[in-house]
Parts: sequence; structure tokens; C-alpha cells
Amino acid sequence: MSDLFRLATALRSAPDASLGLVVHERSLALSDYKDFFDLANAILAPKSQALTVAAITNPMLTSLRALASSEKVSKEQLQLLSSEFLIWSVEEPGVYDWVKDRLTESPRTSSLSVVGEDANLPDQNAIDLDCGIHAFEAIQAVTELIFDLDQHLVREVAKGSLGLPDIKRTSAHLGKSKDYVKTIFELAKVAGLISSNEKRFQPTALADSWITATPKARWLILCEAWLSLLGPSGAKEVLLQLNQNKSSSLKKLIQSAFPFASLAPASRINRLAEMADQIGLSSASFRASWLPEVLANKLAAAAKSLESRLPAQQDRIIIQADLSIITPGPLVSSLEVQLRKFADTESIGLATSYRISPLSISCGLEEGMTEQQIRLLLQKLNGTGLPQPVDYLIRETAERFGRLKIQATTKGSLLISSDELLAKQITMDSKLKSLMLGNSSSGITSPLDAQALYHALRESGYLAILVDDDGKVIAPSSIHKSPNESAVFLEQIERLRAQDVEMADAAPASDMERKILLALKTKSLLQVQINANGKFMDFLLEPIGMANGRLRARDRKADIERTLPVSAITSILIG
Repeated sequence: MSDLFRLATALRSAPDASLGLVVHERSLALSDYKDFFDLANAILAPKSQALTVAAITNPMLTSLRALASSEKVSKEQLQLLSSEFLIWSVEEPGVYDWVKDRLTESPRTSSLSVVGEDANLPDQNAIDLDCGIHAFEAIQAVTELIFDLDQHLVREVAKGSLGLPDIKRTSAHLGKSKDYVKTIFELAKVAGLISSNEKRFQPTALADSWITATPKARWLILCEAWLSLLGPSGAKEVLLQLNQNKSSSLKKLIQSAFPFASLAPASRINRLAEMADQIGLSSASFRASWLPEVLANKLAAAAKSLESRLPAQQDRIIIQADLSIITPGPLVSSLEVQLRKFADTESIGLATSYRISPLSISCGLEEGMTEQQIRLLLQKLNGTGLPQPVDYLIRETAERFGRLKIQATTKGSLLISSDELLAKQITMDSKLKSLMLGNSSSGITSPLDAQALYHALRESGYLAILVDDDGKVIAPSSIHKSPNESAVFLEQIERLRAQDVEMADAAPASDMERKILLALKTKSLLQVQINANGKFMDFLLEPIGMANGRLRARDRKADIERTLPVSAITSILIG
């Protein structure tokens, strides 16, 4: 029987959790596949195979080689190998042929040797201090990413990737490298804080929990995401390597725990050490004192160890006449959430710089805040009255708010303005030609959907707002919340299972026909048994085609072409 058929069968009977793991690790999109055979075919592609093998740990490798030699393996290991789709099943623990072939490719199979402690290791306290700063910066970066997706139209390119312009913009805003942005983005996706919906990245409903959570709780979310990428087996093996060699870098420990990782540069395994540096589990690959607790899944204890290394939170700001706001330290989460509704960050760090503008104040009003609430919050945090330019900006923006409304229509969107001069300015603005604006008796029309028009106008400096059919303001954050990755995945799995059942029920001989079509597609041989008037006969066939319920194939033994009715076939094996 071919690997493809066995794998499709295993996928069909696998629980959702196992399917979710394999789909994420191989960077697959369930929406691209009609059924489990298509999914199996994608998993068996060379690139996907390399990613699969890269996640094999030393104990898994030992078990696979034992199975290949017909030796006994513990049930725990069989369950792990089955969940990774490296063997057919726990009940029938055979290793896939492609796995056996791949196991011969790696020259590295041994564990790290134990060496003496390096006397030149940095002071552990200094490492922990650096890790605390890294954790704080990662928390800030994810928070900025969530707010950015609320305020910008960020498209999905390729499979689950950010476009280069968005990466560059975020990189400049955070003051970090483009690779840092990609890593933080991946962690946020794995944590379920952002997801793609209709080819657009949006914060999920879980992002609300992140925004209101404490820094410690936010860091725990990042740790859980990192651990999920490492996997339970990987975490256990890296911890074992760490206990054997406390002086080795985290990168080397991971390389030793996953002997095949070097064969797949794109594997998540090769990014784990860098991710650990960015979220405060290590610094320059020197481990934080709480890393063993994280690897052992004792996250509460690890968070307690980290907490004292995080910068202390503040409840004061400094408002300046140039419309900028300075925080001498990170704001308390509840205050930060309120301030971010109507202020944009200019630079983030221990001392974050914000700026208010007509657009940012408009955002606060869209989110349901009143002019008075904005004033009172700024006065409370500033500890004194507002500079005159700030006071004037808030008042003027509140007066202009709602003059430019966007409403969705069946053919695109409708722009309604209570200011005739403003409407005239928009239709004559050469920068807005791509919006294909046109005049009508109801207002200004555009074939773009309402959200696209909204973001385009605001990026051009116009204080447009979205309204529903009743004229009620729609807050940007309310329309950008999408289901988390888990919810989207479960919907896709449900679709895949439903289609699989529908195909299986299509005709009594559908399973036989499915195997024949699969053999034709993969150019595999068929071992066929037929019942000819009570006489059973076996054939080894090379399928040529199938039509009208009959299989046409070449008999390899007799070297002749045969035509057999599918209804006469009693059993069929691929390979």
C-alpha cells in the first residue's frame, strides 16, 4: 500500500489537535485542499517532508529506527510518532517508506557530550536583566502590532505572510529589524492574537484579552506560543540536553535535540533560539535562569522569576505643546488602553513617546469616547491643565467629527459629507484617483468596499468615519475582530470531513474507485483480487484508465492488457 493512501487514511481518523499541529508545522492552508488525499499529497511534498523530519527529536529518532528493525517501542512513543504522522498508527506501527528514506540523510544523530562549565560565562544576573528587557520589548511589539492592524489595512501575501511594505513600516515604527518583525508576527499568530480573514490580517477576539492583561500575563502568552512551536517532546529533550550541559548555548542545545533540523533551513526549529532571545528566555543564546522552568511547563514559576526584571509601571505622562506625550516609564495596562484609543505611538521603549493628531482624536471619538472624557483623562495623567494647542486640537476635531461618513452599499460604498466644500475637495484631489470616486444624487460613490475606502481616505488625511445603515458610528476595533486561528482551522476541518463523508457516500464502490484513481494519479501498482463467478483471482496491475465502472490496466505478470469491472473487485491494495 502506498504512503499516500496510508497517510490519507491516518489523517481522516486523526483528532483535530493532531491535524492542527501538522498543518501549522508544514505551513499548509487547509482551504487549498478538497479532501484528505489532497492534504496527504501536500504533506508528502519534498519541502513538507523536510519540515516534518526537522522536528524529529533524538528519542523519536531512536524509536523510528527500532520500529524499522522490528523492535518493540513504548506505547507513549508510538502515540507521539502517530500524532506526528511518522507511523501509520499505534495499532499498526509501521514507518512510512518516505520517513525511512529521509532517516538516511542526516549525519548527526548523537547527543551533546558533557563538558565542564565555562569559566567565562557572563554573570547570570546580567543575563536575566537583558532577558527582562527583551521580554518587555516583545510585549510592546505585539501590542503595537495589534493596534496597527486595527488602524491599517494589512493584506496577506503568499501563505500567511506579511507584505514587504508592511514589514518595513512596522520595522521603522518599532526601531527593530525586519526579521524581528517577522518573528513577533509569527508568535502573535501562533498565540491566536491575529489571524487572516478574507486575505486581510486582523486582531482576533483574544487580542482584547491581551490588551487588558498585565505584562506578566502577556509574557505567559508568548511563552505558551514558543512552547507550542517547540512541542512537548522537543521541550523535554531540550531540557534533558540543558541538564547534561549547562554551559552550552540554547542554539546548540536545540540543534542537538533535533538532529535533522539542519536539513531544513525553513523549519521553525531553526528559529526557536532566535525567538527565545526575543521574548526573554535567553540573551545571545545564554539562557535566562527561568528557562528550565519554561521547558518544564512551570510557567507560573517562570513568570514570577521574570516579573522583578520587568520595568516598573507608571501612571503619569508629560503633555507638551507640540502635541507630543512622553511617558517616563511603561504605563499601567488599563491606562495604556485608554490613552491608545486617541494617541499614536511615535517611539516605543522604556520611555514611550505618543502623539495626538486630528486622526488619532477622531479614532478615540469613533471608539465611543467623548470630548470631555479625553480631556479628563489627559488632565488626570498629566496632573495639571492642558497646553493650549492640545485643548484647541481636541475641540476642533470634535466639532469636525462626523462631517464625512462612509456607508457600505451593494455596489461598493457611499461617501456622504455635510460639508459641500469638503466633498468638492475630495472629488478633485488627484491623490484619490485610484478610489474611482463619482458623484451621485446620494453622495460620492466608489466601487471599493467601505473598509478599503475608509483606510484610503484616512491615510490621505481625511477624517472619514464608518457608519451602518442606521447612521450609527462603527468603531474600527469592532469591525477588525476576527475568529482566532483555532476557530478558523476547526471550520476548515469540519468542511474537509464533511466533503470526505459526502464523497464516501457518493456510490457503493466509491472507495474502490478512489483507490484506483489514486493509483492512476501516483502511477502506483495495484494488487487486485476479483470474484469471477465464485472463483477468486489475484492480479498485479498497472492501471491505465477507468471509465463506465471498468478498470483498464496492464497485467505485469502476463504482460497483457485487462479490462475488469470495478463491481467484481473484492479487495484492492495500492503498491
